[in-house]
Amino acid sequence: MLPIPTPTAILAFFGSCAVLVIGLALQSVPVIVLASSGFIGLGWVLAATMPRGRRLRRQRLEFAWWLDHGTGVASGAVVSRSPFEVRCYVRHRGTTILDVSELDPLTPPSVEHIGRPGPIRLDGRARTEFVLRLTAPAAGRVVLHGLAIRVRGPLGLFDTPLYFPNPLVVKVLPRAAAGRSRAAASMRHPSIARAGRTIVRHRGGGTELHELRELVPGDPFKSIAWKASARRGRLMVKEVEQEVQETRWLLIDVSGSMRGGSIGSRKLDFAIEAAAAEAHAALESGDRVGLVTFDSRLVSHVSAGEGKTQRIRVYDSLLASTELVDEDLTDIDDEALATLVARYVRQQDGIDYARSGRGPVDVAGLVAHVKRALADSDAKEHPVQAHNPASTWLRRFCQARGLALPHRAEPREHAKTLALAEALTLVGGRTRSPVSILICTDFDGIHEPEPMVAALKLVRAHGHRVAFLMPDGRAFGPDARNALEADLRRIYGRNEERRLREARAMLGRMGIPAWVARGDEAPGWAALRARTRRVA
Repeated sequence: MLPIPTPTAILAFFGSCAVLVIGLALQSVPVIVLASSGFIGLGWVLAATMPRGRRLRRQRLEFAWWLDHGTGVASGAVVSRSPFEVRCYVRHRGTTILDVSELDPLTPPSVEHIGRPGPIRLDGRARTEFVLRLTAPAAGRVVLHGLAIRVRGPLGLFDTPLYFPNPLVVKVLPRAAAGRSRAAASMRHPSIARAGRTIVRHRGGGTELHELRELVPGDPFKSIAWKASARRGRLMVKEVEQEVQETRWLLIDVSGSMRGGSIGSRKLDFAIEAAAAEAHAALESGDRVGLVTFDSRLVSHVSAGEGKTQRIRVYDSLLASTELVDEDLTDIDDEALATLVARYVRQQDGIDYARSGRGPVDVAGLVAHVKRALADSDAKEHPVQAHNPASTWLRRFCQARGLALPHRAEPREHAKTLALAEALTLVGGRTRSPVSILICTDFDGIHEPEPMVAALKLVRAHGHRVAFLMPDGRAFGPDARNALEADLRRIYGRNEERRLREARAMLGRMGIPAWVARGDEAPGWAALRARTRRVA
């Protein structure tokens, strides 16, 4: 790379230009010679700085970084909106002292810097450490790609840029992950028979008396309390409360309509936080939790389970929904995909498979490079849907390196409705053991809800409880910056209000509670309100 002029060099250049103009205007030879000396001096310093980059590479500068375990909740994991520290060091094997004027870590837009480290000094044959303070506004998986530095040259007139490619993956967990966990009691019975904190009221024998009341038609004969009936002279029925283990299912909409806005204030971010809070509360209560995410099809399915490992599975599935790269869910063709990956490889590894934009991308060579990179990394192999092997490898590389692909704005016709109906049938249409289902969706794209209504009726007929949590898009969009944006926001708000109003009316007729959540609500509180809300 070419040396970069510092503000001092720029000032000296324009100063020499001004002196030259004055010398020519006055026709003064000494002034012209002075200006020429300034230009010659700048050229000499530039020529002396040019080979500095090669000399620094020969001295084998090494860079490494890792997440400070004191700021994370688990190995390689932090919590959204909480500051965390990344510890770094640069090992200088040469003998000369290097002055680093600027440190610039290459981070994705989903990571915010809390201050930046100032200039540092690299002593010869020494290891210099420093700390980066960062924060992530939303749950997801972020990749810190590397560190760019500038080494100050002779006289401080030019800087030599250097780049250390060294991807660091950080898992950003929902805020519920920071909650305190109680130790789970050891139980020998199967999980389906374990006691939980969910209160179920029924007639007959049980653990705790709720009330005694008169016998009404339909009460079973065995529920009669004979001693109480003899004392009162009429037949009485005993109702009891018993704490049992409940199965809770979370159905989360991860389609394009949930992804609008800035990271940290999207409807998807709210849904992830609400689902994580609900899963945390359920697992802490001894209940079982399952998760299904859907778009134009079912995206992920986590079977119902309990314990700490189940919480990890639920969190991993929620984080994976923020970095979808499947061909049917993203809006990018093969040529643009290859160009994106080739540009990243050129920046990170210095290999140009795009021939600097002078021709088509060498897809075969790029795929071979991607295979080697994924084989050498610790990235887990995630299933990716694509129409050919080359696209599959490139999309897997984008997923591993945190390269965001544009999500498809709108699902195919009726696809979202059918996906939600399939999710409902999967979790509640094939079992009669009562479960609780919480669905988080904005109802955008559900134009003809007949398949969803049929699935809801089936689930309700099986005795399952269903509730909806609907994020209000008016509270999650960015503020208007001009009159045009204000008009568009007002029109969008009217459509949003009408869609949510019609959805609540439709669900109300079926006896299903629905809660419209705004952006300033706590996600966990909104999920609780949706689950316990009564239908008017």
